[in-house]
Amino acid sequence: MNFLDERILNYSIDKSSCPSKHCDDLELFTKENHPLHRMLCGKLEASLLKFLIHLSGANSVLELGTFTGYSALAMAEALPIDGRVTTIDKNKKINEISSKFWKESKDGEKIRALFGDGLEVLETLDEEFDLIFIDADKRNYKAYFDKCLSLLSKSGFIVVDNVLWSGRVVEEIGKELEQDKSTEYLVEFNNYISSRDDLVKTLLPIRDGIYLIKRDSNA
Repeated sequence: MNFLDERILNYSIDKSSCPSKHCDDLELFTKENHPLHRMLCGKLEASLLKFLIHLSGANSVLELGTFTGYSALAMAEALPIDGRVTTIDKNKKINEISSKFWKESKDGEKIRALFGDGLEVLETLDEEFDLIFIDADKRNYKAYFDKCLSLLSKSGFIVVDNVLWSGRVVEEIGKELEQDKSTEYLVEFNNYISSRDDLVKTLLPIRDGIYLIKRDSNA
């Protein structure tokens, strides 16, 4: 998932504003106790998310895919005192981990956790969000994006994670690696976003690939 030399990655993290010790503790706990700990977004990506919140002045965040709550807490730390992160996950049991660590941080009070099928939960929301972070099942990325676009504030933007899928989305690399259905879904999603002239987008090779997307006000 990391395309940089580990030494360069660690240097970048060391020189960046990273999440708090509360996030570090949650990251360590996840790595030591959850078999899918690689699903964590990681320090550098969390630093980028926090920077984007500060840069944009975002006050409301929507997240699809809570996992153990690391990214939700990192983003909550960057929000003003009246800001809120609404995070959605179908796995209610894993909330036992996230809620424990959120309660240990004053910023955890800014987080609202919702549970259920992502698309169904999205249909129940009637508010706008300044930043939407999509990091859930890859099969529904396009459907998530289309629905989230209707929930985006006028100046808001969407961040989509895992869009490089360890390089598998690149045809030449994909032929050398074990394929899965997620690769197909992500190739389709990336092509869909790239083809839309009404969007401004940048795909960054950070962590496992991050797509930054917003409406083009000039379109």
